[in-house]
Amino acid sequence: MSIDTPSSQPAAAAPAADAFLQFLVNLVNNGSQLESIGVTLQMGGMLVSGSIVSGAEYFDTFAAGFAGKLESLDPETRQTVHASLAALGDVFRLPQPVDPLPNYIHLSDALFFTADGTPIAGQPTLWRGRTSAVDGFILGRLQSDASA
Repeated sequence: MSIDTPSSQPAAAAPAADAFLQFLVNLVNNGSQLESIGVTLQMGGMLVSGSIVSGAEYFDTFAAGFAGKLESLDPETRQTVHASLAALGDVFRLPQPVDPLPNYIHLSDALFFTADGTPIAGQPTLWRGRTSAVDGFILGRLQSDASA
């Protein structure tokens, strides 16, 4: 007589990414009525909390911040750098297909927390991550005591 135990069963392959999370990212990327969605992501023992924004908004904001820090460069060069970085978001300015689902999630005002909810020092920032690296998520943002 053979008894099947959980360890003797073949392991099911985990999905590459949560299709529901990818669907939410796609809603924001398509510039629908949703400009952002508050979310907290569980990723390898850490929590990342912020607002899902479109890839276009992410790259526009990143380009402006990055080019703004290049004070030692002349204005024309700064503008070229800004335009080059912002152009990375152009793909998100087009209607996004249902398939394939997005591989990256973009957050604004991201804050980082340990798994028990303790804030990791830092200012809210832009953040980009792979949807396949997200272990779980909840709708809504965590707030550190300092920002509450």
